[in-house]
Amino acid sequence: MSSIIDLSGKVALVTGGSRGIGRAIVEDLARSGATVAFTYVNSAEKAKELETELATVSTVKGFQSDLSDIANLNQLATALRQEFGTIDIIVNNAGIFASQAFEDVTESEFDQLFTTNVKGPFFLTQQLLPLMKAKGRIINVSSGSTQHHVPLTSVYAATKAALEQFTRLWSKELAPRGITVNSILPGYTATDWVAYVPDDQQEWMANQAAFDRLGSAQDISNAVLFLASNLSEWITGQNIAVDGGL
Repeated sequence: MSSIIDLSGKVALVTGGSRGIGRAIVEDLARSGATVAFTYVNSAEKAKELETELATVSTVKGFQSDLSDIANLNQLATALRQEFGTIDIIVNNAGIFASQAFEDVTESEFDQLFTTNVKGPFFLTQQLLPLMKAKGRIINVSSGSTQHHVPLTSVYAATKAALEQFTRLWSKELAPRGITVNSILPGYTATDWVAYVPDDQQEWMANQAAFDRLGSAQDISNAVLFLASNLSEWITGQNIAVDGGL
């Protein structure tokens, strides 16, 4: 997809961009010509590797930032303003996953999920809106768990459902500025956490898709690139499943 999408002159921010789906998105945005900022929390070495890998392709810079710390988000917004002056594309990808029985969830675990997955993207996007030009793009990475009743994920799925509702309402509020807002809902995707799932469960997850395989980070990134481009200017307020027919 990066070979046919031209994002030259655009500035993008990808949260959680040092590994997995986020890393694929950073790589493809950069190879499409965009200047890319990305955030990470603890993966400083991976972040540096990514900067080095893409140094000959485009300007790519990592910023250490924790979405659960609002003061830290304020610092990030200030740093991005000073470094780039503008933002054209925001990809709210960072988040934390939890699989736990409803009756075992503690208040602190509940709060951590909602603070990171809901409060963080909300206030970061709010902070960056003054930097966004007309025809900007906001892309929220949700989860197929909002559509498919995955056991033990009630709180996680609820946080992603909140992100999807932001998508619907922000799209109306920001339409006068030509800004589109969409969510993508990945299905079972071969990311870091799946590597720890037993083989029989991985096989079960793969078999749920129409194509009998797990999704790849590239599959998800391709959808993000499309939504980031001018090809998607008539698509907004949508929650789009990218799940191989799950």
